[in-house]
Amino acid sequence: MYRNVVIAVGLVVMWLAGGDVALALDPVPQQSGFSGSIQPGAGYLSIKSNTVAKVLSFDLSDKSINNLNDEPDSESGAIFTVPYKLAYTFAGTRTELFLGTELGDLLAFDTAQQLGIKQEMGAFGVLQAGLLFSDRVKVWRDPYVTGGSRDETGRKEMGLQLVWDKVLGSNFELEYSLRNIDLTNEASGRSLALTAAERDRLDRNGTVHRASAGYGFKFGNRHTLTPRLMLFYEDLDGEAMANTGVDLHLAYVYERDPVTLVLSAYVGEADFDKSNPIYSKTREDDRYGATATVYYTNPWGWRFLGSEAMRFFVTGAYVVVDSNIDFYDQEAVMGLAGVAFRWK
Repeated sequence: MYRNVVIAVGLVVMWLAGGDVALALDPVPQQSGFSGSIQPGAGYLSIKSNTVAKVLSFDLSDKSINNLNDEPDSESGAIFTVPYKLAYTFAGTRTELFLGTELGDLLAFDTAQQLGIKQEMGAFGVLQAGLLFSDRVKVWRDPYVTGGSRDETGRKEMGLQLVWDKVLGSNFELEYSLRNIDLTNEASGRSLALTAAERDRLDRNGTVHRASAGYGFKFGNRHTLTPRLMLFYEDLDGEAMANTGVDLHLAYVYERDPVTLVLSAYVGEADFDKSNPIYSKTREDDRYGATATVYYTNPWGWRFLGSEAMRFFVTGAYVVVDSNIDFYDQEAVMGLAGVAFRWK
C-alpha cells in the first residue's frame, strides 16, 4: 500500500543528503567566532519497514498487518530534510564547540543531534567528542500484532561519539559511538502465544556500539578514495534481537570547480545471537546500499546572509536489508534536491 506523507525533519539522513561522506572532520576555522552550515532539501522517499511507526507525526508503516510471514509494504511520499551545524571557534586554542545533526541509519531513522567539542592537537591529530540524543521516532509497541491496530511507543536514544581524525598527521580516522536505546513501553510478542522467556528474547531495549576505521587516499588534487571498515554490536536485552555485524564502505569524491561528485556504497551483514521464538530460526541479515550526490557551485556568486557561494545539490540513494526472515526485510529509495549554505 502506498500512502502520501510529508516528512519535515531536521534529523534525517545527512549522509544521503550530500554530506561529506568521503571526507574526514571539517577543519577548525582559523578565526574565532561563529560558523555553521545548513542544507535544506526536498524530494521523494519510499520506505519499507515493519517496525518503525513514524517520525514526528508522519506515518512510515502500516498500522495493521495480516501476516507475520510477509515482507513490509511500501510507504512513499515527499520528504524535507534540514541537516545543520552551528559552531563557535576559539582560534587561539584551536577549539570548536558545536551543535548539529549526526549521521544515522535511514532504515532505523536513528539520526541524532550532537552537542560536542573538537580540538586540534598539532601532529597528534584532531579529537572530537560529543553527546548524542534523539527522541523523535516512534516504533510499534508490539510489531507482531495481526488482524488489528498496532499501538505506537516512543524510542529514545542517548549516547556519545568519539573521533580521532588525522591520526598522527595521516589521513587515517578512527570513530566509536555508543547509544542507549530506551523504548517507552516495549511489548514485543505480547499478542502471541509465547512464554514470558520467549517474549524476553524479542526485547529491543539495550545498547548499540559502533566502531569504524577509514583512510582517505588522495590522487592529485581532484580525487579522494576512502575505504572504511565498520563493526557494530547491538547489545539488546532480547537475545533474538541482539546482533553483531560488519559493513565495508567505499566512498569517492571528485572535485573540479564548480562541480563536486560524491559516490558511496557499502555491503555488510549482521548475525543475531539466538533463535527467534516466532520463526524458530536465527535471523541473518545482508545489508547493502549506494548513494550519489552532485554539488554545483552557483556561477553568479549568490550568497545568503554572508555565507560562502551557495551550492545546489542533487542526490539519490538506495538502501536494503535482506533478511532470512521476510518480516524483517527493509528497503529505502530516495531522491533529493536542495541548496547548501556554509558560513565560516
